[in-house]
Amino acid sequence: MRTRVYIDGYNLYFGCLKGTPYKWLNPVSLSEKLLTRSGAPNSKLDPLAVKFFTAEISQRAAADSNSLNDQRAYHLALKLHLGDRLETFKGSYSIDKTKFPKVEYGNDGRELEPRASERIKIWKMEEKQSDVHLALEAVYDAMMEPELEQVVFVTNDTDFVPALKKIREYNKLNRHRQIQIGVVIPIKRYEDYRKPNNSLSTLSDWTIHFIDECELAQSQMPCRVRGARKSAIRPFSWFKYPEEIEKIISILSDKTLEASPAKAWKWLEKPLYPSEGLENINGLPCDQLDNKDSLKIILQHVQAYAAYKRSRL
Repeated sequence: MRTRVYIDGYNLYFGCLKGTPYKWLNPVSLSEKLLTRSGAPNSKLDPLAVKFFTAEISQRAAADSNSLNDQRAYHLALKLHLGDRLETFKGSYSIDKTKFPKVEYGNDGRELEPRASERIKIWKMEEKQSDVHLALEAVYDAMMEPELEQVVFVTNDTDFVPALKKIREYNKLNRHRQIQIGVVIPIKRYEDYRKPNNSLSTLSDWTIHFIDECELAQSQMPCRVRGARKSAIRPFSWFKYPEEIEKIISILSDKTLEASPAKAWKWLEKPLYPSEGLENINGLPCDQLDNKDSLKIILQHVQAYAAYKRSRL
């Protein structure tokens, strides 16, 4: 069953990725894993497998000054690594001043209704256009691409209910061509404070109610994604142990060794050289940078390598 996946990037980030070391995500790989446990096991991704809807972070509102560059590195990695298998649609953020009622309590300790609460001025930040783009693209593709047999929405946002309804109406009018609808709710397993929206599930042919941590961990891109002119490198803060990674790269890219960050990553993409008195690891260092025990061994090799290089200068 020829399938295309439509990912609400904002919903996926806040539902599964924020505060985790899994933000360097390969959406196509994740989609393949999710389809294997869907209600449609005969699903096969279309050559254009995923349409990804996001918005560039506003520098005015970013908590970290590096956030914008980190996100741009990620978008570059997606383009280099996935090519025509993924298409990215970028909306924008609006930042406006507005007034909203704050949460207040009466003398009896109960919450006051919004109409009885003081209104205060706040900054209101909203992602614009992404939801509209996603809904339009999914409905248009379902109706206009005859080879497409299934569309999958990765979201927990009820704003997409009209899009699902429209596809179901199309199915009623076209008995000779039926579009199956899948929904993936991007929340973590066993998470109590975020609940799936049943209004999406009732309109779908099948629903996956969570994304497992192991599916995210197994769907990561290489730390360095090579391009013809420029490579995209996973930001330090996106690793599980960012300080250790930064220390390793700093040593390997020391200018006194005639090195650079690019050469540092190339070093990590090769097997460790067996050294007397040092432990070794199985596989490449770049594939084990989220493993604390492996990081200790890699750091020892890096320090030994730097000492050897200095002795040769």
